[in-house]
Amino acid sequence: MSTDLIEFAKPINSLKDWEITTSIFMKILHFILGKANKDRANGVNQVIAGLSKYSGRLGAEVRVIGKTDTVSYEGEVIVRDGFSVRVYSRWSRPLRSALVEGIRWADVIHLHGVYSPFNLAVANICLKMGRPYIITLHDGLAPERERESGRVKKIIYHRAIQRRHLEQASGVHVLTNEEATDLFSVASPKNVFCIPNGVDIEDYPLNSVSLPPESSELTLGFLGRISPEKNLDVLCSAFSRLETSENVVLKLAGPNSSYGDELSRKFDSSRIEFVGPKYGQDKYDFVRSLDLFVHPSLCDVFSIAAMEVLALGTPLLITRTSKVAYFYDRGAFFMCEPTLLGIEVGLLTAIENQDEWPNMTSQGCNLIESRLNWDAAATDMLKEYEMIVANYQ
Repeated sequence: MSTDLIEFAKPINSLKDWEITTSIFMKILHFILGKANKDRANGVNQVIAGLSKYSGRLGAEVRVIGKTDTVSYEGEVIVRDGFSVRVYSRWSRPLRSALVEGIRWADVIHLHGVYSPFNLAVANICLKMGRPYIITLHDGLAPERERESGRVKKIIYHRAIQRRHLEQASGVHVLTNEEATDLFSVASPKNVFCIPNGVDIEDYPLNSVSLPPESSELTLGFLGRISPEKNLDVLCSAFSRLETSENVVLKLAGPNSSYGDELSRKFDSSRIEFVGPKYGQDKYDFVRSLDLFVHPSLCDVFSIAAMEVLALGTPLLITRTSKVAYFYDRGAFFMCEPTLLGIEVGLLTAIENQDEWPNMTSQGCNLIESRLNWDAAATDMLKEYEMIVANYQ
């Protein structure tokens, strides 16, 4: 056994080693691109942070291995809330050794995202070692994403390699029912299950109810990636067409990007403001400062940002293509189409029905507390893990 394997498998005795729970009923290894930092815009990292924390609380043992460009040293261990992440900057012998030992240890291996050669490599190790792996798509197969740069390469990659990778998996996890439609249009996995994302209830009071603003001035806003699939150009155009726009401002929060630079040059900066990235408490304060949060995405899987808005008690307008239709009957948000007309009508509807905001935000908090939280998601995920392990051949 190499020194890398010995170090990876040695007993837990310091903060530089794995933190695990005392139960051994289920051992889970997550492999991700990132560090599982929930205070970053990358939604996959937020998912790992939530699932790992609450899986551990429910008695599972969780290890996370991450690949990221920035590490202090190869194999650096970052302590999170109830679990740790071991990170590497490149695909090299130390990372491969850590994965081999982790896969040997685990009952089930959980991969995240698509179009990733690293996931293919990990899956191949799993198959050789006789360990089940599952894949969470994270909306990566949405047709709208395929239209982004590299479309032809993605099609070739999927048909030549990825489809088989998905169909060999012991389970494919979709975050919404609609996402399964995207999956089945390009692959036929043997086991597909749906568990939505969530938020950490401990981060939210869940008793916030939005009251209609006392003045006629309104602040609308968005928080997330400033990128084309978020459909922000259409949001800005729809906002600019509002007849009441002289009393309304739109604030867009997110990491700087060339797409954002183009939008800021195109639209009136006196009414549409780009406020930069917001993390941690700044993020919560920003969402609470809004009268209405608008999520205009062309594609999504009921984003964690939108769930945070519900948890914080801010009224939400969200596009149907954000894959939220199966929750619309809960009365927790306004819904619209992602077109220029659709978002314009949605904005007007939300603004003209401010008397509905208190009940709507109350229903939003109820939805978070009853379903869209990491405790519920981890409970359901552990059941799926158990069935996968029990049925694995």
